[in-house]
Amino acid sequence: MRGASRPTAALAAGLALAAAGCGGGGDGDTAPASVPSVPVAVSVVDGDTGDPVPGAQVIGFRGRTEIARGVADAGGRAELPYNTRYVEAQAPGLTPGRTMVSTEQVEVEVYDPRRQSPEYGGGPERSRYVPAVRVGPPSGAPLWSFESRTLIEFPPAVRDDLLVLGTNSGRVYALDGDTGGLRWARRQRGAIASTPSITEDRVLVSSMDGALTAYGLAGTPLWQFETGGSPIESSPLVVDGLAYAGAWNGSLYAVDAATGEVRWRFAAGADIKGSAALAAGLVVVADYAGHVFGLDPATGAQRWRYSGGQRFYGGPAVSGDRIVIGDVGGAVIALDARSGRELWRHATGAFVYSTPAIAGDTAFVGSYSGRFDALDLATGAVRWSFDAGERISGSAVVVDGVVYTAVLARPGAPRQTYGLDTATGAVRFRADEGRYSPAVGAGVTLYLVGTRIVDAYRDRTP
Repeated sequence: MRGASRPTAALAAGLALAAAGCGGGGDGDTAPASVPSVPVAVSVVDGDTGDPVPGAQVIGFRGRTEIARGVADAGGRAELPYNTRYVEAQAPGLTPGRTMVSTEQVEVEVYDPRRQSPEYGGGPERSRYVPAVRVGPPSGAPLWSFESRTLIEFPPAVRDDLLVLGTNSGRVYALDGDTGGLRWARRQRGAIASTPSITEDRVLVSSMDGALTAYGLAGTPLWQFETGGSPIESSPLVVDGLAYAGAWNGSLYAVDAATGEVRWRFAAGADIKGSAALAAGLVVVADYAGHVFGLDPATGAQRWRYSGGQRFYGGPAVSGDRIVIGDVGGAVIALDARSGRELWRHATGAFVYSTPAIAGDTAFVGSYSGRFDALDLATGAVRWSFDAGERISGSAVVVDGVVYTAVLARPGAPRQTYGLDTATGAVRFRADEGRYSPAVGAGVTLYLVGTRIVDAYRDRTP
């Protein structure tokens, strides 16, 4: 039925290559085989850096009953009673960590949400820049590599050491961020041409068969919403419990992330291919007829409409009250997020299919002209321009002072990914791989994305 959520029994028959628990008493947790008869020594560490977390609250449970509390010392250590079965650690500003107890020594990992990239573009603003991530350009051998059988068109989402990506064959892979090991895999009916979104308790995946599917963090199917067959090429935007996804039928759907039920539906003027973004408290989405809409996130009511484009394929990127979006007509356009008023326009001379990246006071975008431009966010003036020698289709990403872009090489031409200095445009990295969106930075790791490969490079020794 069009626009309906359907049961997930059929989903459970999808491909399951592996499964793993993710703590928190969620799917995949099992009781320990034995319980230590001595006090439990708990170490609380930052899951990205491996550093101890002093002052963390450590809570011990037996079943669902809290039996003890402690505070981690300067080395991140605490002690709980021998009959503790389950441990939770909490620290201000960090995501809580949880683990089952099976030996007298356990480690609980907590994560800094400022260093995660849980959805397309890093966060709801889709700026494609996570300032807290500090990892330089790749050098030497990767920490690990993962190879898919088919094309990886969009970069993975990464949250708290869980990396999830989709492929053009419809496969969803969930990998361990430390090792690249496969935690689980599922298969959608349609191709996946978007980045999944990872929330605190689920993974949301949109696919070209018109489905938005929710999985638990251990891969258990939870629900599936369907558009009635209209492809969903946009990555889910998740804000305050609602998931926003646009479809080729011109509809933007607001779906309850807990249940899969539709809260509201907005009809744009044409196909929605790019992802929605959050800007000045509004959900902003563009269509393939050259319109951009600012919508009330709770009701879908239209607050403003911009109609100065030709065709918008990539979605908007946001910084503060400024929206930047690329037009297939060959322009990069900046809008005021509160009114939709056009602020400036930059002509590239060729198609712009990508979502810009924004870092500080600069927007970065490539086009089919083969030029990659750094534009002043306030005026649109060109700060520097790099000749990539081939068409650029995928969206750039900024990680620690380097902006990464890849070329859409013609048949027989070499594949190339470039890492350019954000201040000067000087080449700081080059790889003979890549085609679309080239990289993601999360934690202390840079994940370099090729056509079928993800390579992980880390600044610290694991």
